[in-house]
Amino acid sequence: MKKFIIYIIKKRSIAIFFLVSSFIIPLYTILAETMQSPTYKIMSDTVNVGGQDSSSSTYKLGDTLGEVGTGDSNSTNYFLHAGFWQMQESYISISSPSDLSLTAIGGINGEASEGTMFWQVTTDNSAGYSMTIESTTTPALKSGSNSFDDYTPSGADPDYNFSIVSTTSAFGFSPEGTDTGVRFKDNGSACNINVGETSSKCWDGLSTSPKVIFQRATANHPSGTTATVRFRAESGADHIQPAGSYSAPIVITAITL
Repeated sequence: MKKFIIYIIKKRSIAIFFLVSSFIIPLYTILAETMQSPTYKIMSDTVNVGGQDSSSSTYKLGDTLGEVGTGDSNSTNYFLHAGFWQMQESYISISSPSDLSLTAIGGINGEASEGTMFWQVTTDNSAGYSMTIESTTTPALKSGSNSFDDYTPSGADPDYNFSIVSTTSAFGFSPEGTDTGVRFKDNGSACNINVGETSSKCWDGLSTSPKVIFQRATANHPSGTTATVRFRAESGADHIQPAGSYSAPIVITAITL
């Protein structure tokens, strides 16, 4: 479990400490498509003399007659699955980042802190992948009975700027990177517009229900792409946030499409 933490320092104001953790759940196998039209899809093709699917309550078998040169081959630069049944599977991998610690903020006079976590996602699936984020608690950022509100956008789309009422505190996130989902892309002033992706813009709040934050429609093997999530905790100028060590466990899931 990864953790995300913010400390609050005692001067004249209250000190707060935050910790963000991430669980990573990748799904490794899915069917890959090679040919399609509006009316059909061929998952894989081969030249052979026969074959079929067989199954029972305890096994499932796919056999092909007439194929040669099947099996796994690999070197330092490639990995080959040769054969009709071999090529039906695709893979996805995702890295595991270190814990994220934000800088301490004051709990009386209103302060904020931001930090980023990075995931490297790689898949050979021709249809690409999707990545979601969710929290394990509501609200996400807590210290005992004290907490920050989950950031709530002013409308259905993420807020272009992180903005809270001065009498409240909130914790939110913003995805960044080439694979950022359409909902978090912007046109320089508004979000959910598939134009560009501005750093530190388009903010949303965590939920115990997964939210899609990254998605692509092609493979990115072997180099992969970097998925960055920016987190922000802020206490309003007229809000008193109790001192404590605040943590927010989150779940990241990447699946092939």
